[in-house]
Amino acid sequence: MSEKWISLLELPFRNLREAKAQLEELERRRAKLQQLGRDMVQEFRERFPTAPAYPARYSDRTLTGYRWRRAGHNAVSFDLTSDTGIAVLDKVPLDVRRVWLAFERRRIYLNMALAVTDYERIRLRDFLERLDRLRAVET
Repeated sequence: MSEKWISLLELPFRNLREAKAQLEELERRRAKLQQLGRDMVQEFRERFPTAPAYPARYSDRTLTGYRWRRAGHNAVSFDLTSDTGIAVLDKVPLDVRRVWLAFERRRIYLNMALAVTDYERIRLRDFLERLDRLRAVET
């Protein structure tokens, strides 16, 4: 990547070696964030084992890794600040509601950190794969 125009792009790396190092750092950050998410879910489940809803990990590709899920057979996901979420919150005592809202804030921040990390990781991986294919065509 010696072309001068590349520096004008203000990418978070200057060459392929740095791009690969950035990808490794994103993988480390993702693993750390996923552990924080597992810890959050476990902490909630331990504190509120019979709760009518709980934060849960979703492994779809929406970049919203943690959502609230109803307990029981109707395990549908919902937003805690939606009408459904407010109805669930109305069923728990006020002190519990405050704790749940603290978990909600934590979930929102965690989802943001995971989404930004995952998107950057996905784009960087695609970038490196495309450059590999370009090099193969050039040789």
